[in-house]
Parts: sequence; structure tokens; C-alpha cells
Amino acid sequence: MASYRADMSSLAPVRLRLTWSQRRAFVLTVVGFQALVWSDALLNDGRFGGGPGTALAGLVFLLMAAATWWIGTSASGRGLVVHALPTLVIPWEEVHEIEVENQLGVKTVVVHHGTTVRRRTRLAAPTTGPIGRDAEFQDKVRVLRSYWAAHRATQAA
Repeated sequence: MASYRADMSSLAPVRLRLTWSQRRAFVLTVVGFQALVWSDALLNDGRFGGGPGTALAGLVFLLMAAATWWIGTSASGRGLVVHALPTLVIPWEEVHEIEVENQLGVKTVVVHHGTTVRRRTRLAAPTTGPIGRDAEFQDKVRVLRSYWAAHRATQAA
């Protein structure tokens, strides 16, 4: 017979990313910039500044735009994984609180963690605000809190 909440520790890992509406403005701006640079370089011989240096800068921006798909948060059995540079893994036993913070209308998730020194880590995703809405923000926060509750209860037993 399984103990209470024994099935909760086997939750499948979940990945929370920025939504397309949150990434769209940056990605489309970068693609537009690249289109202008290449059209200037190929059609106008770079009269407006389109050249190898500008194209290289645009390539860096394209890589940054592609990286917005990778940015986010994962919840798994080992802990909370913050996908950023550098990647941060917060074990569930170190998490003290998961709160939603509202600054200038933008809601973000803040995790209070640490064993000897208390730290606050603001998550890049999930987030919601006036410019980049996430209709599932509250559901994502609920998922993070349920993972934390499940693993906290498992370790306490």
C-alpha cells in the first residue's frame, strides 16, 4: 500500500516558456532589421549602412531572438530549473515561498530560497503584463506551487 502523496512525487516535468505574444515584438523587429540590412547590402550596395558589420550584428540579434524560446522555467522532481544564463537549479527543499510580485502592472513569480542565506530569484517565465499578456499565468503559478507542495510533503515524510 502506498503512503499518502506517494503518487505526487512522480509528477511529469513541466516546462514554462514565454508566450508568443511576449516574444513577438522582439523577434519581428530583429527579422525586419535583417531584411532591411540584407536588402540594402544586396540592392543598394550598402548606401544606407548595410554591410558585413551590420549583418553580423543582425546575426547576433537573430541568435538572441531564437534564445527567447529557451528562456523559462522547468519544474521537475529534482527542483525548479531556471533557464537563463547561467542555468540555475533550486532544489525543492531550499524553496521557502513562491510568490507573485506586481510591479507597474507586470506580474512575475519570485522564488524565496536558500539554506543559510535567503535569496530571491525572479523567474523570467511565467510573467504577464500590459504589453505581453499570458492568459494562463495563474494556472502556471498554480502548477509551480503544486510541484513545490508535492515535493515538500514527500521530503517531510
